[in-house]
Amino acid sequence: MADASLFDLVGSSLLGIGTGGVATIAQNIFGGISSWISEWQKRKTLKLQHEQEMLMADKEIERLRAEGDVKVQQAREDRAMTETIIDGQNYQQSLLHDAATYSRGKEKSWADFLLVVADFVRGITRPTMTAFLCWITWSTYQHFTGYLSVNNVLVDAGGSWLV
Repeated sequence: MADASLFDLVGSSLLGIGTGGVATIAQNIFGGISSWISEWQKRKTLKLQHEQEMLMADKEIERLRAEGDVKVQQAREDRAMTETIIDGQNYQQSLLHDAATYSRGKEKSWADFLLVVADFVRGITRPTMTAFLCWITWSTYQHFTGYLSVNNVLVDAGGSWLV
């Protein structure tokens, strides 16, 4: 666009020289300079507007990121709170389930007595199984270490095998 105005300026000046008008030449020179200055000011204004828009867009992006971070943090806290509530409810249900009994506490017939026996068996099963599994583990350990000592295999303190 600047090239076209330059050609117009040169063409007008040559035409003015050809016709002999000094005023026409001066008018064309000053007119060209003023149009170039006005175009330069427009470009400068547009550049400043563009920079301001980019700055505002960057600030808007930063604001949206901060807002998104807050929402993500709130969602994490809500999830943690929900998990805590669910864990508490599961624990309460576990305690209620462990306290459940078949008998009603008043034995009037043989059927009620059998319910008391079922409660006893139910209550003693977990501790009995725990003790049995502990005994199996200890027995296996003792048997294995006895086997190692009979076959002249030694185990050092770090757990590596020595023959």
